[in-house]
Amino acid sequence: MNVAEAKKQIVASVVLYKHSKEDILPTLNSLLAEDLIETIVLVDNAGCGWADQLNNPRITYIKSDRNAGFGHGHNQAMAVFLDECRYFIICNPDIEFSPGTVKKLFDFAEQGQHRFLAPRIIYPNGEEQRVCRLLPTPAHLFLRRFVPSLSRILDKSYELHAADYNKNFFAPALSGCFMFIESGLLKQIEGFDPRYFMYLEDIDLCRKALRYEKPIFCSGATVTHGFAKGSYKSFKLMRYHISSAISYFNKWGWFFDPDRRKLNKKCIRELPIIDNFREEKQDGN
Repeated sequence: MNVAEAKKQIVASVVLYKHSKEDILPTLNSLLAEDLIETIVLVDNAGCGWADQLNNPRITYIKSDRNAGFGHGHNQAMAVFLDECRYFIICNPDIEFSPGTVKKLFDFAEQGQHRFLAPRIIYPNGEEQRVCRLLPTPAHLFLRRFVPSLSRILDKSYELHAADYNKNFFAPALSGCFMFIESGLLKQIEGFDPRYFMYLEDIDLCRKALRYEKPIFCSGATVTHGFAKGSYKSFKLMRYHISSAISYFNKWGWFFDPDRRKLNKKCIRELPIIDNFREEKQDGN
């Protein structure tokens, strides 16, 4: 048996913070129903010591060295398991999906030699979540937070409203609630940037990966995400969101970012358009 054959097919990582066992059972059961997922890593950022008592050989518990946020938690799982698996799943604790969903992602990755995938994401009521996006400008993020009436115009392009979600396509920014990534690529980009406590760490991860690989939306796999805009309800989370936005634009560029413009234009140029969508001029800034 060679080294590649000896590796686990898939390891999935879930970061917990003051979750109860009942909170994450739907996610845990969904992951356990997938035979290709050989290890599920529960990273305890705080208050979830019960996860160390789960009696299942496929579940591994990691007590975080400190609560340094979403990306830092997943990085601890990556540090242990990236060398042991072919693909790594970054998964929120509020995700559910039908058996076979991960197999669809695995097959799509293998057949197309894709290294970075995200599935279709829906709300519990079946509504589509617009989680495929352009790389953001300062206007996209700050107008959405503080002047939502104006941001709706920008959102049509930023959130790729014209995209046909029944087809696969390249999107430069994908949601971090569920990502299916080749472990070698995650090693190459060194996982999440630890400067983000919460918010934009997923966009930053995509941005780093774009140097080597196109993130692809896979229309044939669907997961349900119990999404809530926490930063719109909590002043503390809003501060995290603003701090992350400042860190992101300090790193990648505020108004001068030629790579952002190039990648956004590439996405718009290649985007499969829904038949009944009236095309509007999009500049991809």
